[in-house]
Amino acid sequence: MILRRLATSIRKQDWFAVIIETLIVVFGVYLGVMLGNLNGDRQQRQLYEQSLERALVEARVNLQGIEQEIEDIDVRLPPVQTALDILRSCRTDDEARAQIEASFSPLRVASGFNVDTKALDQLISNDSFLPFQSSDTREALLTLSAVLNGVRDQSERMNASTNAVVLFAEHIIQPGELSHGSPQDVTGIVMSGELASPELVRPWTLKVPMDVACRDEEFLQLFYWSEDSSYFHGVMGRLSVIRIREALQQLDGNGA
Repeated sequence: MILRRLATSIRKQDWFAVIIETLIVVFGVYLGVMLGNLNGDRQQRQLYEQSLERALVEARVNLQGIEQEIEDIDVRLPPVQTALDILRSCRTDDEARAQIEASFSPLRVASGFNVDTKALDQLISNDSFLPFQSSDTREALLTLSAVLNGVRDQSERMNASTNAVVLFAEHIIQPGELSHGSPQDVTGIVMSGELASPELVRPWTLKVPMDVACRDEEFLQLFYWSEDSSYFHGVMGRLSVIRIREALQQLDGNGA
């Protein structure tokens, strides 16, 4: 309709009307583009906020997992160190043997951090989200990514570098009696809160005298590796928790 009136005004050489109707057309186009951009920005911001929320939920789940592993390490480490002291002093009494066999359960559980950063990585790598991130928010997100990916990668490298040491030492130990009658029984034990370990199936027992076990270097290396891994993961985990909490607090302070 506007274009028809504009054409009529040009034929009549009504230049004032031409100018007015041209301005109306231009303003209409501009308004349409502006509204389209605003709608597009609003949709993009919604996508960003949804992606950010997924990343924050993921980070908090990772934080809980790291903290739980630290607690588990604190439970597993003392029996292993007690066993090391016994072996290094080569005690051979019955109590010493019982403590050595009690240490096999934590000894068989490798420390490690299972970290998932898919949602966080997707958020950070999407350049279309950058306009919605302040410099502080961006810094906190990058810190989260660096810490979470770092703690996972370092854990994997630690375990890979010492994997050759983790032997079953079959010349020293052997599987004992079946601990539980079925997988359902074991599931019930785990659901009750007990730490899952291979000991829930068949515990290890010594098959050599204590004075032989304490002089076997391969056997002792199992305990040294477990101790090293526990310290490494315990320290790394605690430092990571501090940085993760700081980054999450920064994001909360920025309204994330």
